[in-house]
Amino acid sequence: MMTKLFLLFLVLVSFTCRLSFAVPSDYSISSEEEVFQVWQKEQGREYGNPEEKAKRFQIFQRNLRYINEMNAKRKSPVQHRLGLNKFADMSPEEFKKTYLNDIDIPSNLDHIKVQDDECENLPDSVDWREKGAVTEVRDQGECQSHWAFTVTGAIEGINKIVTGNLVTLSAQELVDCDPASNGCAGGYYFNAFGWVINNGGIDTEANYPYVAQNGTCKENASKVVSIDNLLVVTGSEEALLCRVSKQPVSVSIDATGLQFYTGGVYGGENCSKNSRNATLVCLIVGYGSVGGEDYWIVKNSWGKEWGDKGYLLIKRNVSDEWPYGVCAINALPGYPVKKVSTSSILSSAI
Repeated sequence: MMTKLFLLFLVLVSFTCRLSFAVPSDYSISSEEEVFQVWQKEQGREYGNPEEKAKRFQIFQRNLRYINEMNAKRKSPVQHRLGLNKFADMSPEEFKKTYLNDIDIPSNLDHIKVQDDECENLPDSVDWREKGAVTEVRDQGECQSHWAFTVTGAIEGINKIVTGNLVTLSAQELVDCDPASNGCAGGYYFNAFGWVINNGGIDTEANYPYVAQNGTCKENASKVVSIDNLLVVTGSEEALLCRVSKQPVSVSIDATGLQFYTGGVYGGENCSKNSRNATLVCLIVGYGSVGGEDYWIVKNSWGKEWGDKGYLLIKRNVSDEWPYGVCAINALPGYPVKKVSTSSILSSAI
């Protein structure tokens, strides 16, 4: 059943885009203020004073008009669409400051790049969620810990593939303990993978829960899941496709333009084609095609209320136009290596 907010939103879209929608008569006349009020109620959003509410309404109005304008430019049903999500009362500047940070792609990691073998006859689609190798989408809150969630997600995936056990791991431990990263001020996923290797493992979310703020490292934390190495995929789409067919892979992307993403295949309309700049770290958990568009399945950490239940579809197979992939997704993917141990073989056989 469509919510009242969605119905009101359709009405405003019809006014803006001169489209025709079947809307019940009791919602036939609407206003941006009514939509804002319904959105507030659905999001449970309260403001401290009338001045703050007025400010947020003005931002909401601008965002609503931008969403309508961009949706009106869609050229196909599979192209990405925008909507009124939980970030609808945040300006783009506020959103960037809270959820994104500039990620430097180092060049000194080239020496550990590897070229996969056994990449012939790859399946047309892979979804590690269907294979039980992906944990629930998390919400990082107002803490720029996306780098930590991609690391735990990649390790969760390879641990499931090797041992048969899916264990939700502690992003908070990385926020608190990795000295080469900056906790809730952002971090770099290669540093965090290295910390897990040097630490001999990482604890579970159940033992070391996420609190969305910097804390003191618990030195007595358990080392429940370990990895043996970190490797970097060569900067080609073919190599990334091959690796994703074998396990979830950590990547960094330019997330400009994704604040209101609600579904469809994102083609990088807000990104520069020749740039390696990145502002968000996330996790590729598969790939596929729809309506003639090839895409990556990307797990984010902005909660299930964002995107397609917390996921983003981003266009792939674009090497001729995008040297680093759409929004730099190919610039420097990394993945953990976990060797098959005797104990894991025995446990899987029991």
